[in-house]
Amino acid sequence: MKKLTSIIVFSVFAAASLCAQEVVAEDSFASLGAWRAAAGTWKASGSLVQSDTASHLARINRSLPQSGVYQIQFTVKYSGGGFKSAKDAAAGRYHGGFGIHIGVDKAAASRAWGNGKSYLLWLNLDTEVPASSPHYGFRAQVYQSFSSSRMELLDDHNVEVIPADSVFRVLGAYTGRGVPVKIVVNANDGEVRVYDPTAENYYYYFYLDPKLLRGSWVSLRTNSLSAAFSDFKVTKLR
Repeated sequence: MKKLTSIIVFSVFAAASLCAQEVVAEDSFASLGAWRAAAGTWKASGSLVQSDTASHLARINRSLPQSGVYQIQFTVKYSGGGFKSAKDAAAGRYHGGFGIHIGVDKAAASRAWGNGKSYLLWLNLDTEVPASSPHYGFRAQVYQSFSSSRMELLDDHNVEVIPADSVFRVLGAYTGRGVPVKIVVNANDGEVRVYDPTAENYYYYFYLDPKLLRGSWVSLRTNSLSAAFSDFKVTKLR
């Protein structure tokens, strides 16, 4: 009887948890739909593609309320760019990145360095700068945006993902493949979890200002490369 009671209690809690989850956005990218291009060349046909490899500030915005605890998922695939010439590529001189602005209060409608008040979660590869630069190598970075013209890298959230001498061997395995991105944001206490696409249920976590994690927009962004985004989904967890 005790075991049966435990099963019933667990089932009730599990059902309540599922009911609390709400899909607030799910885009198949058959068209741009709710997305509004701000800079770069964006097209949608089964995936959302930014094709201008010369654009340093490519960005596209989507109206999306964010509060409580929410989960963002999408798949990203490298399509081209990240180097100035074939000669640079052969010499290992690369520079490119992609990321997502979260908690955006007012999205910049055109080309801009920052993007309202928000955080930019960013993956960046740069071997053009000196090895002593805080941007050198393959790094996970968080920028805080204060306005369209002001955005700053947060030193405490600038982490080397892969050692520079291993970057091309590791990243080469993902060329032409979609990489799943999963982020869980707690706008109540500021915890952000970024899940490792190579290890199921393994995540990295850090804390940001919870007030800046509540916003009205999200934005996808690229720098000097072409990328294809698909399976975009946002779920309100609680």
